[in-house]
Amino acid sequence: MILTQNTGIIMGPVTKLLGFIFNAIYNFFNGMGVESIALSIVVFTVVIRLILFPFNLKQTKSSKIQQYLRPEFNKITKKYKGKKDQESMLAQQRETRELQEKYGIKMTQGCLTSLLQFPVFIGLYNVIQNIPAYVPKVRTLYEPIANEIMKTENGYKLLSDFVDSNKLPRLASKLIEFATSTDATSGKGLASLNSVIDVLYKCNDTLFDKLSDIFAANPAVGSLIAENQDKINQVHHFIFGINLSEAPGFKLTPALLIPIISALCQLLSMIVMPKAETGDPQQDAQMKSMQRTMYIMPIMSFAVTVSAPAGLGIYWATSAFISFITTVLMNVYYSHADMEKIVAVQQEKARVKLEKKKASGKKSFMDKLNDAMMGESPEEETKSNATLNKYSNMNLKRYDNSASEESTSTDDTASENESTTKNQPKKGSLADKANAVKRFNDSGVQ
Repeated sequence: MILTQNTGIIMGPVTKLLGFIFNAIYNFFNGMGVESIALSIVVFTVVIRLILFPFNLKQTKSSKIQQYLRPEFNKITKKYKGKKDQESMLAQQRETRELQEKYGIKMTQGCLTSLLQFPVFIGLYNVIQNIPAYVPKVRTLYEPIANEIMKTENGYKLLSDFVDSNKLPRLASKLIEFATSTDATSGKGLASLNSVIDVLYKCNDTLFDKLSDIFAANPAVGSLIAENQDKINQVHHFIFGINLSEAPGFKLTPALLIPIISALCQLLSMIVMPKAETGDPQQDAQMKSMQRTMYIMPIMSFAVTVSAPAGLGIYWATSAFISFITTVLMNVYYSHADMEKIVAVQQEKARVKLEKKKASGKKSFMDKLNDAMMGESPEEETKSNATLNKYSNMNLKRYDNSASEESTSTDDTASENESTTKNQPKKGSLADKANAVKRFNDSGVQ
């Protein structure tokens, strides 16, 4: 089902967990007499941002330490300035990485934070797309209407025509034919009930009026819609009458404010984000490229939230605003903090961690990722340089006429002596005695 609970191998458990948290928040406010999906989304966003805050703090801290250590990175840049050969470039990358490891700086920290937010966003999208599937108290508002529709004669065809005439093709493709039995506890009956609730969840006031007219043969359907419609609106409506289950679209309505605010908050969050610099031209160029790409996020934010349910836009806008506020506060804190002390503590932590890693002899996933970004690991690089130098020397001997004869003679003599040593028989053996007799005869002694 496209709008019922997600059952995917990866996103299924994530969505179910987020649905559980969301339901707990909604029940908390419901117990206080406040029935609002919008308020639950805002509080839910705060909870998620608190969970992700340690990762954001590490990212900001790493950037601030990197800025403080800028002179150290500049020394490495100055050391290899103007050197474009492969050996120098690899050496510069290796020394830069060693300095980062010395102080526990991770260039991929920001990427990790973004990757962690992605499944949360997809999971929340699934939850908001069909809140009744994850919040039982909301489901109870639609269930009586759905049951009555299932009892109506020729109800499946009437509902299918309603979906088609109102251009809801995604629902039409997943609408399950009503079971012969209207028992919603059976497998097919429950699936049918869920599919009807999916349709009802997408209805606004206008569509509910149309549905009542279509099912005029069964007055109970219209009566139940009228009875529950005010409660449904109370749960789903936001300020200015915005329906959280509907997409704002490009119509000039108050709902369009949500995508606009979302994009603005996302832009502000990007502007105040610390800019990490390493002093290594190659890495800095990669980081600047990533930062330019991140400025596409506000455009992406607007494009997604304008076509997704307004509830998802509230989550995205609230998340971006919280990110903006926390980043500003962290920037203010680190601008007045004792960076020398912070760097010293970070260096000690990195030293202990590095010693444990060396003792275990194992590399973490992030270490392997860093190796891939930097080229080769130090061990592989040393081996590669040795091989490169070996073949480079061979080429020079073969093609460089300016090479000294003394050097060539020395190399040839060394090779001959090495070959002689390797082929020399074991002392005291029969071959050794035969060689001794040969040497005696060759000496010319009579």
